[in-house]
This record gives sequence, structure tokens and C-alpha cells, in this order.
Amino acid sequence: MASRIILLVGCAGSGKSTYARKQFPDAMVVSADHHFEALAKRSRKSYVEVWDLKEQGIAHSLCQQHFMDAIAADHPIVIVDNTNVRSADRQRYVKMGLEFGCETEFHVFSPRIFGEPPPSSENILTYVRLCYDRQFHGVPLEIIAQQFSRLDLPSGIYLAGKPAQYLRPIPERSNLLTSENPGA
Repeated sequence: MASRIILLVGCAGSGKSTYARKQFPDAMVVSADHHFEALAKRSRKSYVEVWDLKEQGIAHSLCQQHFMDAIAADHPIVIVDNTNVRSADRQRYVKMGLEFGCETEFHVFSPRIFGEPPPSSENILTYVRLCYDRQFHGVPLEIIAQQFSRLDLPSGIYLAGKPAQYLRPIPERSNLLTSENPGA
């Protein structure tokens, strides 16, 4: 049986990790963050102290390898917990998943809703500040704002051998601008 793949899409602090942990406790979660978390643990330093832009390529390569290992092992649910804000970031996982016949869906964390008018500038600023305040990796406010500005909303759920289907944004819009979804 092929794995169900869930790509989380949203800027740092949007609640992706908390959502994955609460909604899918038995899922295999892969993330580029895991590389830096392991470095921090080994060196007895904080995530912020060990994070290095030069290590991002290694972190993402390891994440992709863990992803491939999980779907090759037919893990029932595999979650990619990266920002995945650009289509190119998501498409490499979609392609790998399709090679294994896996269903791939996107769970989007954003006040932007596919097919609806964009939120006001004030709502966007409130959302970006909320994400900044609740994330714990030390991502600067400017970077979170950039992540949000680069967000291109996915337009479907990909099934092996079928065209993209309608995307159901998750979580519901009513939860997006509250601080009751801590974590990233």
C-alpha cells in the first residue's frame, strides 16, 4: 500500500509542526529542521546557535533522503514539515511520491485562501507578527515576511495517475489569526 503524503505549506511559526504532532501522532515526519535539532543536541547548543545557511543544502538533502526511505518502507502517513512556500519546493516531493504511487496533499497555513480575494495588508502584518512571536527557531521577522510573500498557493491534491484535485485549505480560516496554534 502506498503512503499518504502530506506537505505542510506555511511560513515559520504558522503552526505546521504542532498541527502535524496533534493531528497525525503516528505519522513519519521529515523536516530539514531535524538536521539542526540533531546538531544542537550533539553540541549541547541551541537551534539558533547551530543554524547556518551554509548547512541548508545538507539539511534539505537529508530531509529528502528520509522522505524517500519512509515512502519506500510504505509508512502509512509521511509528512514533510518544511515551509514549502514555493511550488518548486513542493514539486520535488510530489514527483518522488508519484514515482511510488503515493497520494500527495497540501495542508496550507495562511490567511490566503485559494480562489478568494487576498487578506488586507493589516491582516497579513498581524499574521506575520503572530508567526514570529510563536516560532522558536529564531527566524527573524524579515525572513518570515519574505516566506509569506513568496507563498504561491498550491492548487490541488495530487494522486498517482490522476489530475490535481481541488485543494481543501487546512486548518480552517477561523484558526489562522489566533494565537491558540502555537509552534511552527
